[in-house]
Amino acid sequence: MTPLRVLNTRPREQAAELSALLRVAGFEAVEASAIAIERAWSAHDFEATLSALASGSYACVVLQSANAACGLEEHLPNASVVCGASTARALDLDAAVTLERFSAAAALEAMTPVLRAGDRVLVPRAAEGRDELVDGLRALGVEVDAPVAYRTVATVDAASQLRLGGIDVVTLCSPSAVAPIAAAVPREALVVCIGATTADAARAHGVRVDAVADQTSMRSLVHAIERLAGARV
Repeated sequence: MTPLRVLNTRPREQAAELSALLRVAGFEAVEASAIAIERAWSAHDFEATLSALASGSYACVVLQSANAACGLEEHLPNASVVCGASTARALDLDAAVTLERFSAAAALEAMTPVLRAGDRVLVPRAAEGRDELVDGLRALGVEVDAPVAYRTVATVDAASQLRLGGIDVVTLCSPSAVAPIAAAVPREALVVCIGATTADAARAHGVRVDAVADQTSMRSLVHAIERLAGARV
């Protein structure tokens, strides 16, 4: 039987884990990025953040994705970090407080019992990031530093690959990956998202979502594809 061809739309430098897991599961991985990640720190914010990390000023550091650690990787092992399980693995953060399915609501639930009014928290974010987590922390009386650490830039690679045809499954691993490919996703292709936020973004762009991973990890994403493939046989 010819293996299903699965489009891996992750940024080029982050695509290897998903592609490897797809191949082990018996799928053909086709890498074509929907977005690229660019560092976006201002010089002032970066220096101020490094200084605060070095002095232990932060009660915790919240990473909404591995991209949020851009430029800070060497300084995180000694910090108290809250992140998703896949982010902890990607950054080799053994001591992090990990959430199997990272979301603003889940992060707030985990941190509310341990944070005190006046605590200082670092939430490095994307230029186009949402404010739900930052607003929730500030509502607890916490001082939040939310510098812009990175931005996502649309690329044409994934859409171009889709227009060539032959893709059976499309993976979406972030809301920002949706817009660059939405118009090119063929009706017959299965679409699998890594989380609810990404799935909501896909639906908002008119893309049918066939499955959502149980956890925000590449392994869980592949498991969701396997379940779909089994149901399709």
